[in-house]
Amino acid sequence: MLALTFDPRPRTLLLGGAASRLRAEWALVAAGPLGLREVGEPVRPHPEWALLEPLATGVCGSDVKEALLQASSDNPLSGLISFPHVPGHEILARVVEPPAPGGFEVGQLVAVDPWLGCRARGLDRLCPACERGFPPHCSWVRSGGPWGSGYGMHLGNVRGLPGGFAPRITAHASQLHPLPPALPAQLAVLADPVAVALHALDRVEGVPETVLVLGAGTIGLSLALGARRRWPRAELLVTCAWEHQRKLVEGLSGVPVAPAPSAVLERVAELTGAGLVRPWRGGRWALDAGPELVLDSIGTPGTVELALRAVRPRGQLVTVGVARPGRAETTLAYFKEVRQVGSNGYGMTPEGHQLDLALALLAADQGLAAEWITHRFPLPRWRAAFRAAARPDRSGAVKVVITQDRPDELGG
Repeated sequence: MLALTFDPRPRTLLLGGAASRLRAEWALVAAGPLGLREVGEPVRPHPEWALLEPLATGVCGSDVKEALLQASSDNPLSGLISFPHVPGHEILARVVEPPAPGGFEVGQLVAVDPWLGCRARGLDRLCPACERGFPPHCSWVRSGGPWGSGYGMHLGNVRGLPGGFAPRITAHASQLHPLPPALPAQLAVLADPVAVALHALDRVEGVPETVLVLGAGTIGLSLALGARRRWPRAELLVTCAWEHQRKLVEGLSGVPVAPAPSAVLERVAELTGAGLVRPWRGGRWALDAGPELVLDSIGTPGTVELALRAVRPRGQLVTVGVARPGRAETTLAYFKEVRQVGSNGYGMTPEGHQLDLALALLAADQGLAAEWITHRFPLPRWRAAFRAAARPDRSGAVKVVITQDRPDELGG
């Protein structure tokens, strides 16, 4: 079968890298690492696994970074994935062969939790992370599973275990989540980023009065939606780089703010009464007030520094995004005694699995979430999909989706 495959052999990296230095999107050249290639038909590695047909798969920011060769060569997470692999982990799929011993039917639509923990690997004894219901920290991520020797964190970065940019995939029964009856099927591709946001909010202590979200892409909007529902009385500020993002933020009763640090600090001072300090060099920073919570969906050195400048003393910074490393002035983390935490993936909580909670949230707020899906492309047009996702300033993209041309099953 033809699947979109990332194969970083030296020749493809050399050609793709040379092209990307001229223009980032040129990394998508035919001879580059990413392309439609023949791969073997997936076989259920164990009866507890299902055979699935992806109907729609979201293009994640991490997919774009990989395709455009924007990760740093010394990224530590490169040790937790195997190549070549078929990307795509924001998956809506149809069950072709249900897993044993039951619980799913042929033709049923499911959202797929891509994380591969001990249960998916067929281990009788769970590691500590999987025991507490959090497979993103599975101890066995560096080993393969019943699918073979390919290792990795989740579907979409494992050799021999295709992600959603393929006509057929396999997944363990524990990874399958039925859609709520009220949820339009097409919105299920948003369940993964919303679940990521819900996990980030679970990392927060206390009830903030003011929340600043950096970034208004899919993760940023998901953070804003989750924050609005969890803390309905909080003042919500969201940085928007482009005009098409502003109305989506306003739909969440949020305040859109230009991403320039000066604009953010001025609005923070206006809303919280913070006094702004001007150092000899560099940008101003909030001294005695500011948002109690900053949620950074971008994770660049610049946004980390902006978060530290804006957050109030003893406030909280939750970093969800990841980007190329670089210099950031972090003195204010020490001075303000900021609580900084990272947030990665999602899993079980006392209220239920965060993917199920995300599906329920999308069902309740489907009118808002439907506007986030801005572009749909069939798999053969994958280059157009990645170009749109890579240049939201030109395309107006928020969430770009690659489909398998079954619009009847997606509700349009």
